[in-house]
Amino acid sequence: TIRMARVLCCNPSLLLTASLFLLCLIESSNMAEALVSNPATTSTVVPTQSASTTPTAESTTNPTNNKNSNNNNPKKTNSKSREQIASYREYGGDNDDLIYKSGIPTLRSSAHRVKFKKKCRKHDPKPKDANGKLTQTTWLPKDLLQEDVFNYDQEQYDLKGAILALLQECDNEIVGDFESNPQTPPSSSSSSSVQEAAAAVEETTTAAIAEETTRETRLEDFRVPVPSIWRKVNGGKCEESQKYLSDQVATNEGFLQVFDEFVVQVALPYLKKRLLAAVAKEKKENGEEETATQEEEDAPITFYYQRPPTLRLQPGPGWAKVRPHHDAEYGHQNGELNFWIPLTDRQWTGVDLWSEEVPEQEEYHPIPANLGQAISFHGSSRKHYVNANASNHTRVSLDFRVGVQGFFDPYWQMKGTTDDHGRKEVVL
Repeated sequence: TIRMARVLCCNPSLLLTASLFLLCLIESSNMAEALVSNPATTSTVVPTQSASTTPTAESTTNPTNNKNSNNNNPKKTNSKSREQIASYREYGGDNDDLIYKSGIPTLRSSAHRVKFKKKCRKHDPKPKDANGKLTQTTWLPKDLLQEDVFNYDQEQYDLKGAILALLQECDNEIVGDFESNPQTPPSSSSSSSVQEAAAAVEETTTAAIAEETTRETRLEDFRVPVPSIWRKVNGGKCEESQKYLSDQVATNEGFLQVFDEFVVQVALPYLKKRLLAAVAKEKKENGEEETATQEEEDAPITFYYQRPPTLRLQPGPGWAKVRPHHDAEYGHQNGELNFWIPLTDRQWTGVDLWSEEVPEQEEYHPIPANLGQAISFHGSSRKHYVNANASNHTRVSLDFRVGVQGFFDPYWQMKGTTDDHGRKEVVL
């Protein structure tokens, strides 16, 4: 300090420069204190609670001013300021057509977490158990790994109706609600007669009520609250909404009954038939007996299917899409097959399941599936994703996995992963 003072005293021009610099620092500090003490000068942006409107700013002031003022003491940052900071992260930019400008693409009913770094969680087709012994998981037959689309009877297995009833029972502030069609206002009457005008209003109102009564409630019209797809760290309530929806799916007996019937009576017989055909083809290629004997066809096979399944709600219009991934990254085995069931019309949402045809080639193609159809594919080895929902409707789907006896180990779990996927054992 003494040396610096001597240098400044011997150099008047340097002393003047240093004085001006200190004055600038003091002025900047005073301006920052004014911004903190006067919230009217900063922008206020709050996440909207309705999916029908986009988040808007009440002030045109640059939002980064408020963000910087909150950073003076991060420990005192409250939830409201976190919501304000989160609302700046609208990756959709200035596109006013996007309602869901930020956050994750889907609200889902189950979670799967990976705690270890990616390099530490490579999937082993023959993983070892806690005692260091090889488990019984291995690859399914080659033909069974190929994607396929099959039909089912929607009236007998009304998965769509069961999910519609489930969503109607959910808290609309957490999961969402169905959007009602706007009613057409009565046309203005040019007649001067009050009685005629009243009669016209009454007729229009009666017609609107009748239309509302007969109108079919559609899953495509379901609206997810915007904060429900923002993570808590960004000021949203995604984790809370996900936990709530997961509990609703796991405890809804009406839906689970329809789902169990679909799996046991449709999905598993379909899978067993394909499994026997794939095994027979491999035997032929190896020079063994080509066709399965009646005893082999009648032999019981144990399946382990995910219960409850995962319900996914992808609202639109939004910018986000599910990134390409394969399920082995999250500890799923090669001895299980994925099933994906759309419950909304792909013509309305424009959303499809995209998958690799050959593992690790990253060449993706859509797998079109309409209502009344289901997709089977090997998600553990094929990377897959769903595209962004650019429509004004919500995409709804169910998905689950089935492990096959002799290829799947129900007791193994990859180290560092957690999930809430229960399994139910069925002998077919």
